[in-house]
Amino acid sequence: MTVYSVYEPAGADADTQTRADRIAFVKEGFNWPALFVPLLWLIFQRMWLELVVFVVVIGFVSWIFGTTEAGQEMAGWVTIALSVLFAFEANDLRAWALERRGYRLAAVTSGRDRREAERAFFTAWLPEQSRAMQRLGSPAATKASKGAITPTRPAGGDEVIGSFPRA
Repeated sequence: MTVYSVYEPAGADADTQTRADRIAFVKEGFNWPALFVPLLWLIFQRMWLELVVFVVVIGFVSWIFGTTEAGQEMAGWVTIALSVLFAFEANDLRAWALERRGYRLAAVTSGRDRREAERAFFTAWLPEQSRAMQRLGSPAATKASKGAITPTRPAGGDEVIGSFPRA
């Protein structure tokens, strides 16, 4: 089972669909992409502050050990160790970055994979959101119920097959 922390934007959008699209799932534990391509992973996650710190630290390590062959070898080993440490902490750094952007921890969920964890979270979250909308009597809830499409049956002779009426 994989455990995910679920982060929701702090701004209370009235539209549940918009809020659901902005929810972020952060896996707990080791992050393989952050180990193999840390710079690309940081760019993809839009973690600019962490990217700058990572580049400065790696540059500092290279500068500290110098340009000698032994220094470069030692700098390589230290860089590998820092990359492994970064991969262990990458998801925690992502959670911290989300909190800096105004997200809040909404829940912790688990599943065999991300899809199952998302299904478990949204199965509990969506009914809770609809109850909250009904309690508040929000304009979005009343607009959704008034503008809902009601299914109708075609009148005799108006039967449609695919996109074309039957002749």
